Amino acid sequence: MNAIEGGRARETWRNLGQKLGKPEVILAVSAHWAARGTLVRTAADNRQIYDMYGFPEALYKVKYAPAGSPGFASDVLAQLNGIAKADNTWGIDHGVWSILCNMYPDADVPVVMISTDISAAPQQLFEIGRRLQPLREKGAMILASGNVVHNLRQIDWNLKGGYPWADTFDIRIRDAIVAGDASVPLKPSAIPGCRLAVPSAEHFDPLLVALGATDSTDSVSVWNDYRELGALSMTSYLWQ
Repeated sequence: MNAIEGGRARETWRNLGQKLGKPEVILAVSAHWAARGTLVRTAADNRQIYDMYGFPEALYKVKYAPAGSPGFASDVLAQLNGIAKADNTWGIDHGVWSILCNMYPDADVPVVMISTDISAAPQQLFEIGRRLQPLREKGAMILASGNVVHNLRQIDWNLKGGYPWADTFDIRIRDAIVAGDASVPLKPSAIPGCRLAVPSAEHFDPLLVALGATDSTDSVSVWNDYRELGALSMTSYLWQ
């Protein structure tokens, strides 16, 4: 709904796009392209996917289909040699276009979609990010889209904030990331509330790729630092 309604997250994304300027390409690691393996879209286009159900008609009328980048996709495959393979069966899903339609509303930045490997261990996901990190030097922005806390079965539509377990988990991850301690998000099961916060890994895993793609010279900032509907975290991180 952040694609069509006003709100805290939407305004922050708009401001972030203006602050960062346009990268050469966005490498989007999407929780909604959950696969057994790391897949990379190499096509010159991005078919828009409305992979959500039961929302207002206006949301399905949002058009956002930026170009792909076969050149950068080839670079991704080279960096992930032995890990990733080309696959064009997916497109740009709502976990990506609902963010980018605010950051870059003209859809004028190419996007290379990358799947989230739900069969990979945390350290393997971190390694994927580490291998992608050099592409930042070529002008790539690495966008990891998911939710640190994501439990749709526990949602309360009347609750503005988060349940205590959601707050505890999200804040513990946040404090570790700000302190530069990747060991905590790499072992989330050690945090109280993990089973409720991360009932399945696909929404949490993109964070591990992002962490791997950081550099020792990066500074981290936290934004959209809140929970909503009880069981969803909007907390986001920027390394630059």
